[in-house]
Amino acid sequence: MIWFLKKNGRKYLIISTIIFAVAWAVFYFGLGSLFSGSLEASSMEDLYQGESFFKLFFNNFLHCLVCAAGFGILSVPMLIFDAASIGVTGVAFRLFGGSFSQYLALLLPHCIFEIPALLISCACGLKLFTILRGYIGGKKDGFKQETQDILKSFIIVFVLVLIAALVEAFLTPIIAKKIIG
Repeated sequence: MIWFLKKNGRKYLIISTIIFAVAWAVFYFGLGSLFSGSLEASSMEDLYQGESFFKLFFNNFLHCLVCAAGFGILSVPMLIFDAASIGVTGVAFRLFGGSFSQYLALLLPHCIFEIPALLISCACGLKLFTILRGYIGGKKDGFKQETQDILKSFIIVFVLVLIAALVEAFLTPIIAKKIIG
């Protein structure tokens, strides 16, 4: 079984999910309007700039790797930044006359893969912090197995980011044309 779905590993995924959800809500419903003016967009069309599959995949997978390797120290701020970016984009989308359903239509197709990859990556970073803290404290039992479990998680992250990049590169532009025009 996958470590982050086991009872003792699930807490890292739950913590990551709560951090992400709270940060998104704070920026979408509250602070986002403070930052939306700094977006480099002058219209709804400017909010969506299509990217190539390889750029999307490489950037997102590298981001997930850094998030996991951040030992919680970088993982949590990166997760908050990502949630904030999505929240601020939603506010800007709303300011340019878009509806919440249009915002979701542009985000959900790829984010249903990308956000879990990010959450798993952050959970890995938090778990790595716990493993490292235990190792330094003298707990060497299971160190190798736990680090291998985390490395195996990146097969799942890889697949999720791959699917997200495919959807974002090839499906989202079609949706954007229908929504934005």
